[in-house]
Amino acid sequence: MASSFRSWSIGRTIVRPIDQLRKLLATDPYKPFKVSPTAKRIVTFLRGRPTAKIKLPVELHGARILAMKDGEIFSAYLPTPKGPVFMGLIEKTFGKDQTTRTWDTIVKVAR
Repeated sequence: MASSFRSWSIGRTIVRPIDQLRKLLATDPYKPFKVSPTAKRIVTFLRGRPTAKIKLPVELHGARILAMKDGEIFSAYLPTPKGPVFMGLIEKTFGKDQTTRTWDTIVKVAR
């Protein structure tokens, strides 16, 4: 079965079609994980599929990279006084060539 993964770049921003975002929301990739109801859910969009073999989950100061599917990375974190440690974890693991948004933002965009 062919993958429906599509990605466009506009400057440094990575764009996904609305239909792809809606399909992503329907999958609920956080369901298999014990994510606190107060945790922020994050989706990181890569320009392509990750090439590195990474043993998941990866964690740093309460920020966790939980899953990868095609060019999307699913993370969760609880805000801490240390600031946005989740971005450091994502950049350390996947580099800076990515766009990260909250799950709530993806829901709003897909409406």
